[in-house]
Amino acid sequence: MKKLNYLLIPVGSLLFVILMASFGGSTLKSSNGAPAGYTNSPADGMNCSHCMGGSAVPVTGWITSDVPATGYVPGTTYTITVTATGTGKKGFEVSPQDLAGNLIGSLTAGSGSKLVGSNKYITHTATKSGNPSTWTFQWTPPPGGAGPVTFYGSIIVSMLNTKTTTLIVDQTTVGLAEKGQPILNIFPNPVRDRVTVAFSIGSPGIVSLDLLNDRGEHVANLMQESCSAGQHQKSFPIGQPAGLYFLKINDGGTESFKKLIIL
Repeated sequence: MKKLNYLLIPVGSLLFVILMASFGGSTLKSSNGAPAGYTNSPADGMNCSHCMGGSAVPVTGWITSDVPATGYVPGTTYTITVTATGTGKKGFEVSPQDLAGNLIGSLTAGSGSKLVGSNKYITHTATKSGNPSTWTFQWTPPPGGAGPVTFYGSIIVSMLNTKTTTLIVDQTTVGLAEKGQPILNIFPNPVRDRVTVAFSIGSPGIVSLDLLNDRGEHVANLMQESCSAGQHQKSFPIGQPAGLYFLKINDGGTESFKKLIIL
């Protein structure tokens, strides 16, 4: 009888694991929303596999948006869609962040989703089993813009089956010159030791270029000189620690910002 009991214990455990996998983890707390901080972003460092087990597999195209190819307009609200395919219960968590983990813009939950973590993350309110399963929500970039923005996402498709994905949207430069706002571009980006800045201004005047840290604090002035109207290109050494920065251009009346990553 004891030998039979020993055999039943591992068999029963195996059946339990198979049964849980077939339900896609519906009994776990993530069935009605993931906890904050599981997007697989560089700052979060965790994804759904840290709760659900298994390993995470990168995928592309699982986060999409209606941001036009020309880029987002600061302060305008856009629709973000998460699409998960496969068999089993599905859920997600997404957050638009910079490399330091700061939320970029603001999120508004849609049907079947909710905000968590002081509105920094958006996740499902209940798992879905359709194939595919989709969720939509809104994102509004900051009024001043933030350059390219990355949406980090972790999506669960049944237990032990996590997908990680990203969506990068750029900021538009269309019409900025006509509005009197300087156009600013940076390359290479990320940069190691020297950056080239291309900018265009609508009228002659004093132009300043300033480097800000990820908290918006002034780090260095790269340039302050009189420039003619039109396009200009300058190159500057970068002697700052690795991290996320912002380059600010001011033409004497208006400002533009670009995100700069130093390696």
